[in-house]
Amino acid sequence: MQALPGQRKHKKPASRTRQTLHYTLATTITLLVIHGIYQRPKRIAFRNDYCRACVQPRRSVQIRAFDALHVFWIPVLPLGFRKRWFCTACGRQPHVHRGTRRGFKWAGFVVLLVLAALLWAAPLEPDMLITLWILRVGAPIGALLVLIHLTRTPQNPSLKENLAAIPPASDTVCPFCGSALLILSSQGSCPACGILRV
Repeated sequence: MQALPGQRKHKKPASRTRQTLHYTLATTITLLVIHGIYQRPKRIAFRNDYCRACVQPRRSVQIRAFDALHVFWIPVLPLGFRKRWFCTACGRQPHVHRGTRRGFKWAGFVVLLVLAALLWAAPLEPDMLITLWILRVGAPIGALLVLIHLTRTPQNPSLKENLAAIPPASDTVCPFCGSALLILSSQGSCPACGILRV
């Protein structure tokens, strides 16, 4: 529409899309914060152990570390000293269970059975006919597969039984620096690096 003589042209208001875009950009800008935990590790002991990750007897080493929470690599909150055992072969904690525990598998089996019973008891809805039939057939098949897995896999011996079969460390030389260990009663200590044989 053209303006008549003597009429002023009105400026169009800023478009809504531009205002919305500006608002969206202003609210989605975030700050990247780099954080984590500093550790200053030191080896303090070693022993013969059973590693659940390797599933066999291994040598493990005890690490003492001073942990501190950091933000942008600046230590902010000291968390204190902590001691942890690590397998020398795989680097993981030797007594932490890997995989799904047997009790959780039995719980999954029970949940699948209850789900199958509920799905077969529910009336069929016309708009979800295919989905309900897939779930009705899939839940009992899943429960059956879990039951087969549970009956065929042998129950692993407990950690106590595995540890009882492992002889204590009897090294006379430090495995880390090669110095002769000072033997006092059943423990030995390295005069060079200070590590203990447990």
